[in-house]
Amino acid sequence: MIRPVRLRRSAGAIALLAATAAVAAGCGSSNSSSSGSTSGSSSASTTSGGSTTTASSSIARYTGPETRFPSSYPTPVRRPGTFSIGFLNPIAANESLDAEQSAIQKTGAALGAQVIVKDDQLKVDKQVTDFGQLLAQRVSAIIVYPLDPRSLGPVLKQARAAGVPVIGIDVNADTSDPLPADYTSQVLQGRDQEAYLQVQMLRAADPSARVGIVGIGSPVPALKFLLAREQFYARQAGLDVLGEADNPSDDVAGGQTAGSSLLGKYADMNAVIGYNDPSALGTVAAARTSGKTIKAIGMNGGSDGLEGVKNGRLDGTVQSDSVGIGQQAVFAAYDAITRQGGTLPRTVVRPLRIVTKSTVGSVTSLQSQVSALRPLG
Repeated sequence: MIRPVRLRRSAGAIALLAATAAVAAGCGSSNSSSSGSTSGSSSASTTSGGSTTTASSSIARYTGPETRFPSSYPTPVRRPGTFSIGFLNPIAANESLDAEQSAIQKTGAALGAQVIVKDDQLKVDKQVTDFGQLLAQRVSAIIVYPLDPRSLGPVLKQARAAGVPVIGIDVNADTSDPLPADYTSQVLQGRDQEAYLQVQMLRAADPSARVGIVGIGSPVPALKFLLAREQFYARQAGLDVLGEADNPSDDVAGGQTAGSSLLGKYADMNAVIGYNDPSALGTVAAARTSGKTIKAIGMNGGSDGLEGVKNGRLDGTVQSDSVGIGQQAVFAAYDAITRQGGTLPRTVVRPLRIVTKSTVGSVTSLQSQVSALRPLG
């Protein structure tokens, strides 16, 4: 079990924050991994470099480029003063992003910082406007999951000129690209690992799968990168990638629309990989409408994803560390505001958890993970 994170103040003890998402997910003890792909034992937690992923007996260990990065920032010490942190949530209606937002709010409160949230509703123009509003409100730092990093260029330069640190979430999901200088640091969800694990789960369920892939309709670079890596790893695993379709609304209805399109084009399609759980579940619903049963792998591990694995509609999902991402982003923002010394890593990559029928009973919901972040005595 990962131990709780302690927040301290020079004048005495303050709130403790419980451990991040991987804690509540019930990870086992960490073990160092060697280079090369090896299989971990069921429900064991394996570590390669800075990245921890819960392994399964049928899943080969991820040893790709994201293992080179640390998984966390130094825990900051609370300082006297009044600070505010802005958070630009891409779409608050998304359960995993809502959990991320709640973690940001709770962690900010534990450090004595006000958190100001803007819901960008998957609209690029609104995110740019909201960023400008946060600057006008003179926030001390900004956390942003960019919908379109290029569109943020002018306001990022304004933030830099004003001395406002910006912490990104999934800015450069492709870790071969350097983080732009206008960002102080970034927290990555681990998109390359996610794609790899999704494919490995599908391969275990059906090694000869003929798969369609559902992506997002919005031009979010991190999710477009995820789609490309899903295709790459699927072909590397010998799966037949038939084609792709976009979910226009980031929900089950949009997933059903995308799934219907794929099933209409590819009569022999018998599997789907979705960029999120609603996309995979929507495709399963579309298949059932036409009298077909397909294998389905989701992403995020929210309540719908966990229930989908339990009831057999999903063959697996990858639970992202939404709560840990939120907590770590605040740690980085607060450290940058208060200048606590040392250099923040430019990139951290959070752990992931494989969820299958055999492990879902030990996986904690996102809401439970948020509740675990309550201050302790």
